[in-house]
Amino acid sequence: MKNISSAEFRYSILCISGQYFGVEVKFVQEVLSLPLITKIPNVHHSVLGVFNLRGQIQSVIDIRGFLNLPIEDINDEDFVVIVDFNETKLGIVVEKVLDVFSIDGNKIQIPTRDMPLSLIQYCNGYYSHKKLGKIFLLDLETLFNAKEIVSYSYSLGV
Repeated sequence: MKNISSAEFRYSILCISGQYFGVEVKFVQEVLSLPLITKIPNVHHSVLGVFNLRGQIQSVIDIRGFLNLPIEDINDEDFVVIVDFNETKLGIVVEKVLDVFSIDGNKIQIPTRDMPLSLIQYCNGYYSHKKLGKIFLLDLETLFNAKEIVSYSYSLGV
């Protein structure tokens, strides 16, 4: 059981398919009620489409497939979390946004072999919360560099 760091990190906690994930607060731009999404033809199924965010076209993705989580229909009670990583903005569909937690780096565990490969691939580690259980900390660099996302971003000129 190895730890990541002694620093403290702030994470926004998201619920996706009943599982909890953390995204560093510094990458979260805003949280929106599910907007009207316009589908785009001939893109990977994880790309849900685009919507107008104050005059800017914003892409929306569903990361459940990457994380090998159950795929459920998107509904009006879902949210879109706008994440900005390395000047690339994407909206990620989530069921809930819980809170912002400060997590001591000493309490962050590295992914272990008993975890599903998809979680190991797209998470930097996990934190064991007393009430919520494991909170998997998303690795945005790996996620944003997934070939399905990169090819979509490239086709848009992002």
